[in-house]
Amino acid sequence: MWSKDQGIKVIMLADIHLSLKPPIWRSSEEDWFAAMQRPLDEIRKLQDKYDCPIICAGDVFDKWNSSPELINFAVEYLPTMYAIPGQHDLPLHNYHDINKSAYMSLVHTGNIQNVLPNRSVLVENDIVLHGFPFGYPIKPITQVHLSNKFNIAIVHEYKWIKGFSYTNAPTENMVHLQGKDMIENKWKGYDAVIYGDNHIGFKCNLGSTQIFNCGSLMRRHSDQVNYKPKIGILTDDNSILPYYLDTKDDLCLKEMSSDNCKILLDMKGFIKELEKLESTDLDFTEAVKMYMEKNKVKAEVFEVIMKAMESL
Repeated sequence: MWSKDQGIKVIMLADIHLSLKPPIWRSSEEDWFAAMQRPLDEIRKLQDKYDCPIICAGDVFDKWNSSPELINFAVEYLPTMYAIPGQHDLPLHNYHDINKSAYMSLVHTGNIQNVLPNRSVLVENDIVLHGFPFGYPIKPITQVHLSNKFNIAIVHEYKWIKGFSYTNAPTENMVHLQGKDMIENKWKGYDAVIYGDNHIGFKCNLGSTQIFNCGSLMRRHSDQVNYKPKIGILTDDNSILPYYLDTKDDLCLKEMSSDNCKILLDMKGFIKELEKLESTDLDFTEAVKMYMEKNKVKAEVFEVIMKAMESL
C-alpha cells in the first residue's frame, strides 16, 4: 500500500459510474451528488498536492446519455484526466457514436483528454499512454522508439484472476499468470496495463509487466459490502501500489442477507453474459424474470432487481 513518504507520478482509476440517482443499495444517502463528490475531492487533492496526471480506464458515466444536471456536476467536480470510454460511456456500446455521448461533452470542456483507440500520448515524466477503449483489444507495442519510455496501456475489457471475478466469469477473460498468456504475450512492451470494467480490483505481474485492475471507484451494490474502493498510485520507483479511498461516510442499505447478496452477485454475472448477446428472441426483462424464477430468488430480492431494471 502507498505511504505518504513515497511520491506520486500517476494516479490510476476506472469505473466511476457517475449517475443521476443512487443505486438502490446506496439509496440511504441524503444527497447522492455529495456522496459522489467525496471520492472525487479526495483524488483531486492528491493530484493537486503531487502535480500528477490522472488516467481513467473507462466508464466515467453509468449511462452514455446522462442528463445535463449530471454533466454539469462532472464539469465542476471531476478532476482533469486522460481517459478512454467504457461501454457505459458509448451509445449502444458503439465507439463510432461517441460524439453523441456525455463522455464527449467532458472532452469538449477539457475535463477529459480522450486517448484515441490504438494511439499513444506522451505525458510528463516520459510516460506514454496507449488507448484501448471498449471494443478495442490490447495489442503489443511495436514502436522501437518507445522502448526507453514508461509505457502504460489503458484498457476497458473485463479481465480477472482467481478470486477476483463474478460467479462463472468467462475463462477466456482470465489472466493466466503462467502458460498461454506468457506465450501470447499481448502485453509485450508495456511496463503497466491498467484495466477497467471488472469492479473487483486486483494487481498481478505478468513477467515484467504490472497489471492493475482498478475496480469500481464507489461501492454501488450489495455484493460490495466488504469491498474497499481504491485507486492505483505509480510511485517514483515505477511501482504501482493501491491507495484505499475513505468510505467512512458511505450510507448503504443493511437489510439484505448474505444469501441474498450471493444471489445478486450471481445475477450480475448473468446480466454480464446477456450484454454480450448481439441479438436474442427473448425479451431482456423476460429473460431475467425466468432466471430468477428458475433459481427461486426470494421475493424481496426479486422486487429490488425489477425496480433496478425499471430505472435503466
